[in-house]
Amino acid sequence: MDNLTGWHLLILLPMIALVVVWAVALVQIGRSGLDATAKALWALIVIVAPFLGVIAWWLIGRPSDRSATGLSGPKL
Repeated sequence: MDNLTGWHLLILLPMIALVVVWAVALVQIGRSGLDATAKALWALIVIVAPFLGVIAWWLIGRPSDRSATGLSGPKL
């Protein structure tokens, strides 16, 4: 690690960021309100295709919490 130059950091830092984002997505999948099959499928997608799987999870996979944004509509 004594020879850690700027080029090494340009490679190392994005890899560390990807691992952190990947781990956060897996934790979110585990804590989501989805059934066990859906959680397993999403976890498999994120593990097999880490970058694209995480993007897909955040764009289309996460259950939306509409009540937190005020978009839930009137309560009857």
